[in-house]
Amino acid sequence: MKIAIINGSPRKDGATAKVLNEFASQLKYENIDINMFHLSDLKMDFCKGCCGCYKTGQCFLDDDANILLNAIEEADGLIIGTPCYVSGVSAQLKVFIERAHFPIMQSLKDKHTFGIVTYENAGAGSAYKALNNLFAFSGAKSIGKLIIKTPLNSDPVKNSKFKNLIKSKAARLHSSIQNNKSSLNCRVTHFFVLNFGIKPFVLKKGEAFQGVLKSWQEQRIV
Repeated sequence: MKIAIINGSPRKDGATAKVLNEFASQLKYENIDINMFHLSDLKMDFCKGCCGCYKTGQCFLDDDANILLNAIEEADGLIIGTPCYVSGVSAQLKVFIERAHFPIMQSLKDKHTFGIVTYENAGAGSAYKALNNLFAFSGAKSIGKLIIKTPLNSDPVKNSKFKNLIKSKAARLHSSIQNNKSSLNCRVTHFFVLNFGIKPFVLKKGEAFQGVLKSWQEQRIV
């Protein structure tokens, strides 16, 4: 069993990273292969909006985004953590999400996902909504969330309440992957978004989206 963990914070030792590290530690007790990525370590250019990936099936930009996408493809589960600075996900994570085009490519199909948001004042709901929509629209099996209010650059894991909460959430994620579980709400949301939103749009594009269609055929979406 493999799980990829993405730290969307610009800091490798901030509150978000500490929560993710604790998550990884708990999952290692279950002998899970963990692959953690700090977006601040990766060289990743902005999406150019050329739509070339939809036609060819891959981005023409050859940078570290491809390393991360390959790791996610090989993983059974995905954990994404982000701080909330201005009522949304971090700038680093937004760049990666736009490069990945997860909803159109359906790159998270059947992946078990978990979203984590740390915040100090307000806006965490908006940040998590962005993660939840990403998971739901991309075919993932969203297992849960963890939203932690904590001072900037603090260590929330020092709080035994949060530490125990992380332990229980990690156990739930492991169990869900092992038993291949997903929520009914997640399945229903994805069904309607895919079949009444994304699929008609892609099919209408035809040749311009042949890379997407090929990927879908391999995943038995069409």
